[in-house]
Amino acid sequence: MRSTVIWSFLSVVALSVGGLISGCDSDATIAKSGLGESCDSSADCNDDLKCLQGACYKAPPVEGGAGEGNGTGGTTSGPPEPVLGDEGESCTKRADCKDGLGCFNQRCIAAPTGEGGEGNIPGGPVLGKNGETCQTSADCETGLGCVPGGYGQQGPIGFIGVCTPTPSKLVPSGKSCGAECVKDADCCELPVALHIAWSAVSVPGTSEPYGTGANSCAELAELIGASNCTAAATGALAARCFAQAAYCECDATWSCDAGKCSYTGACTKDGPVVGGCPNFTRSGAATYPACDVDTELCAPPTGDPPCAKDADCETLAMKDTGETCAADECVCYEKTGCYRACNGPLDCKPGFTCDTADSVCKPSPACTTTAECKAMVGFGARYSCVEETCQITCSTDFDCNAGSFAAGVNTLICNAEGICEALGCSSDDQCTNGALVPVKMFCTDNVAPVTGGVSSAITD
Repeated sequence: MRSTVIWSFLSVVALSVGGLISGCDSDATIAKSGLGESCDSSADCNDDLKCLQGACYKAPPVEGGAGEGNGTGGTTSGPPEPVLGDEGESCTKRADCKDGLGCFNQRCIAAPTGEGGEGNIPGGPVLGKNGETCQTSADCETGLGCVPGGYGQQGPIGFIGVCTPTPSKLVPSGKSCGAECVKDADCCELPVALHIAWSAVSVPGTSEPYGTGANSCAELAELIGASNCTAAATGALAARCFAQAAYCECDATWSCDAGKCSYTGACTKDGPVVGGCPNFTRSGAATYPACDVDTELCAPPTGDPPCAKDADCETLAMKDTGETCAADECVCYEKTGCYRACNGPLDCKPGFTCDTADSVCKPSPACTTTAECKAMVGFGARYSCVEETCQITCSTDFDCNAGSFAAGVNTLICNAEGICEALGCSSDDQCTNGALVPVKMFCTDNVAPVTGGVSSAITD
């Protein structure tokens, strides 16, 4: 049985070998591609065909010769010509367009002629109309803003940006709330915080009680009655007597300075007692509660200036660090204190630069160019350097408010310079101090913020 299997296997091998030998000796050839069939090279095509653009075609006619049919009913040899874009049709490169057209902004248009510049090149992409989706307001036509969750033609579109008509153009007023006075007499008002009844609980930071139990100066006078408001008064009477003198009988006791109330009455004691100092203004803003016995004013002691010239700083402490000044190390800055002198920008700590005129380190501007802002906040952000600070640019009010808009004094508005700015107030009625029991404030012109102070050099 085993020998039979072996002989059968050998017979199959012999037949196979014989077939191969017979095939090699025969005239059989490998089949080639015909007209229009695929190919990798001309060797794959019949003898009278060439491999052109991945298919077998008849060779193109010699220049000047007669055209030769390609066997498919056409009149020319070779593959069909590509369809090129007409003017206005889309493209990815110039080769996609017909002769005389260039590919600009992915559209085939007439190439610039060199006369009058490139005025025939499209200025940018087609902008979205009302209801069309968008990513930023720059994607929308003028007068439209890209609003998340806006309405399309079929209704709400969730959080997809939609080109939406912007509200009437609002102009920042250039004013803000926050001033508690515009004249001295505005400071003469019994603070709401003192309307509560007198309490044995001390005013924070003092040993004196607070509260009057009166809602007006008239009520306060009635509560005091015939009592004698002297320095010997204590408890509720002392609190009421002081409140009457400080907030009701206001002749030359308050001054309005840049929208803030300052107490100018004479004093002999600290805190809210007869002859003392108030703890807060009519709007609740803190005041200096201690009396300078030398000036008899509720203000920090003045005394002599710490220095008058640079030489005075030797052995004195630097105002900001407390280090002792060595000889010729410090400068006396505007007679306010001694600081280690600087010679150049590298002498100052980060965020400061050397003012060589005064030889002290002063805060550096946040920026001087828009490119610096891009480097700090990212090149994808729309920031510009405005008044030495990086501010976000805008084309609509929506750009300043994360796609939403509800007009109010703190609402940001896209101003004429394309910078987001608070809408601001237009009347005093819009202004309060935001306290639990709000007090009316004033709408006044914006005031430039106070910049940081000077500092000592870290080296020289």
